[in-house]
Amino acid sequence: MADVTLPVGLVEARRTPVFDFESLPAPLATSHRTTVWATLHVQEGDVDYSDLEGDEPRHERLEAGDSIVIPPDVLHRVDPSTDARFHLQFHREPDAGMVPDLHPEPPPSPRAAGPWEHRGRDLDDPDEIFEMVTRQYAVVVQDDVLEPYFATGGDFIDWQALIGSVADFWNHALLYAPDYPVDPIERHREVHERRALTPEALDRWLEIFHETVDAGWTGPNAERAKKRGTGVAWAMAQRLLGKGAWRPGAG
Repeated sequence: MADVTLPVGLVEARRTPVFDFESLPAPLATSHRTTVWATLHVQEGDVDYSDLEGDEPRHERLEAGDSIVIPPDVLHRVDPSTDARFHLQFHREPDAGMVPDLHPEPPPSPRAAGPWEHRGRDLDDPDEIFEMVTRQYAVVVQDDVLEPYFATGGDFIDWQALIGSVADFWNHALLYAPDYPVDPIERHREVHERRALTPEALDRWLEIFHETVDAGWTGPNAERAKKRGTGVAWAMAQRLLGKGAWRPGAG
């Protein structure tokens, strides 16, 4: 996979804020894939980049001024130095469907993890659902209320597996993919037993979920996702906190 270059004709879709060692979102700090072509640009310090699959996986140490092209769907990881500053640029085909005139930009969220643009479409494809879940968790794991639920006492969190599993649930819920084999409510019982869920946590999760969907997608599936997300949060409260302990919009 040496000497990877961007395909001719791609244009910028969006770029992230400048990250450093402390602010890099947890899902990006472990092994992960992008769904589109991307470029990592180092501004200060250095970043170790590693492909984790492929016939010729790359391992490169990038210094200030260096960049590297990341193909879609290739498992990789980045390890920044403590003084690193860098950002990611994402690319798309010119006709990939960004239609800002049809989707007015929503008010910025105070918790937004990046200047993510509207995708110009509905949540009607597994790649779009994976992007939605990735965006959601990039915010969740930096939120003061929700981040402690991911503090596992030093245990390793496989973010790729977690995001993939959550995306599988939404593929089932929105695209009628094969049955999701796990009860999404019972799956959170272990989390609840380790650190009790609270009405505030449910309010915050639901608010972030709705903001994530609204900032990126418009259409019947996007509306269905928000209704289903509200239903899941309500069912979780009923089963784990007790009847009447929480209801949407009560905070």
